[in-house]
Amino acid sequence: MPKSLRSPGGSQGLLLKTFLNGLSLAVTLSLVLFTYERAVIPIYASVPTRLYLPHFALLALAIPHFQPFKHLRRLLQWKWFVAGLALALAPNAMYWVAIWTARWKDPYLGPVVLHAVVLLPLVSAIANCTVFHKDVPKPTLSIMNMAVPFASYPIATYLAGILASQPSLFDLLILSDLTINYGLVHADFTRSLAVVPSSKPSKGQKKRVSLSPSLSMPPIWKKFAALTCFNLFFFLSFYRILHSPVLPDPLKLPLVLPKPTADGVRIQILSSVQSTTGLIVVGEAMTPPKKDLEAYEKSGAIHSVRYLRAAHSLLGGVWFGPRAMVMTEDDKPLKDSIGVVLGDSIYGTFVLQEAARLVNSTHKAPENALIIGLGAGIAATAFHRHNLNVSIIEIDPAVYNAARKFFGLPDLGPNNVFLEDARGWAARKHDESQKPGTESTLYDIVVHDCFSGGGVPQQLFSVEFLEDLKSVMHPEGVIAVNFAGYVLSEASRLILRTLEKAFGGQCKAFFDAMTSLTEEQLRDDFMNIVFFCSPSPEPLTFRPAYMDDLLGSPLRRQMLGTLHSREIDLSLLREGDEQDKEKGLPDVITDANNPLGKMQEQKAHHHWELMRDVLPDAIWETY
Repeated sequence: MPKSLRSPGGSQGLLLKTFLNGLSLAVTLSLVLFTYERAVIPIYASVPTRLYLPHFALLALAIPHFQPFKHLRRLLQWKWFVAGLALALAPNAMYWVAIWTARWKDPYLGPVVLHAVVLLPLVSAIANCTVFHKDVPKPTLSIMNMAVPFASYPIATYLAGILASQPSLFDLLILSDLTINYGLVHADFTRSLAVVPSSKPSKGQKKRVSLSPSLSMPPIWKKFAALTCFNLFFFLSFYRILHSPVLPDPLKLPLVLPKPTADGVRIQILSSVQSTTGLIVVGEAMTPPKKDLEAYEKSGAIHSVRYLRAAHSLLGGVWFGPRAMVMTEDDKPLKDSIGVVLGDSIYGTFVLQEAARLVNSTHKAPENALIIGLGAGIAATAFHRHNLNVSIIEIDPAVYNAARKFFGLPDLGPNNVFLEDARGWAARKHDESQKPGTESTLYDIVVHDCFSGGGVPQQLFSVEFLEDLKSVMHPEGVIAVNFAGYVLSEASRLILRTLEKAFGGQCKAFFDAMTSLTEEQLRDDFMNIVFFCSPSPEPLTFRPAYMDDLLGSPLRRQMLGTLHSREIDLSLLREGDEQDKEKGLPDVITDANNPLGKMQEQKAHHHWELMRDVLPDAIWETY
């Protein structure tokens, strides 16, 4: 054993080195994981991206310590340069490999190939920089080389989660430059440049050469010059080439893609910003020139649609231009903040939620409405146009700003906009309602629509949250809960039982499909379901929709005018209750027992496939 390790000071030095290696790896890896997810989730959504990501990350951390291939071991000896090169190539590789694999339309295979091609070599190259070498005894070497990466991984994932809540994006190219600079500082450029005979060989011996001691290290000014030249070359030439092709964050001015896509779609990005819930993008499939409009219509190419997306999920959208239609010439269309005429929602479910106004069994004309989960603000804007006092709860300020600027959401007043988590808001309002003498607004209509990214925030479906929410509702009020999934599924039945528990059993449900559905389609087709419930003891009934209810909208005429044909027979859902009990599923969703998140994760891949069918690839690839 080396003398330095036998002494107490040597052991302490080794422990300190181990700690610093692990800490540096954890910090660097957290930045890599954070940036990697930021780049990939807009393409693959969160669940497909993260399904196998930990497996590949841990495998990548192990590779440098085992070095199974001789040639790989030699390559990894140039560790700082290899790490710097991997970091420099990462921004472009993350984007281009992600969109290439996503076009396969396979949310399982695509991320696996992406992780193998991009994440695996990147993390391996970084982890190799923390490998201990020959100055450590072999048993200690093996333990430390295994302990450092695997101990640093949970720290790295924790730090990446903290970074994900911040709006700024760390640039891997800066880290790449620092890594290569570190390699240059410790490099010896002269070891292979100057050789001198070591001694006169004796007879029968080969002539030996050795490095000239005077040339074993270049002068400091030469090394400084090399560093200066490299950094100038890197930032003036390579930086722009290596930079990721994604849009600046935030996007300061609208950007029109110079050429139509392969599908003939002309795309304009109006806004792109990283925010609380991820990347929030407002874009348009632009209206083609008049001479090409007929050809576009015949080909079925998408155009004249404005959309709002959060990562790989659509939060809403509207038609504009030639597709912004009204029922009569007297109907006034909605306009955005700069006067662009907007048409109907691209999703019928947001209009279906407005049926809460048609409930006539509660004998209470609605005055106050609460929207939880704003999206593009379709329902909030409609209620405001019907002269209701509308309040909204939206966790992401970027979503609210987008709805105000690009989707016609009116100013609801400072006391009606709550940019915070709905769970905390409801708990606070519930506590306030328990204080004697406290007066607060009671809502006649509550719209609960919090679906995003292939799933729902499960904590907003527990019976505890719904009880808090009921405390701010009028006793004759109505709640509309939107759920995206399969009608005849465990998740739908669980939500129905929870709603009936919280609101006393007075519930009905409707689907948003444009045609009637068979029982097989209710089981196999992914769709939006809107549950309507009320704490009122009266069974829910809905009046017919009148012209004033439609706001000049052809979609409202379609959705609200045929409301009764969209009703779901809840007895079909209840038929599976006994099976759920046999499987050990809870009767209702509670904070202590909430399987909804895992149920939704199992369906997230199918939602990803649906999103790819709704909009062409080019729209998902432009952000």
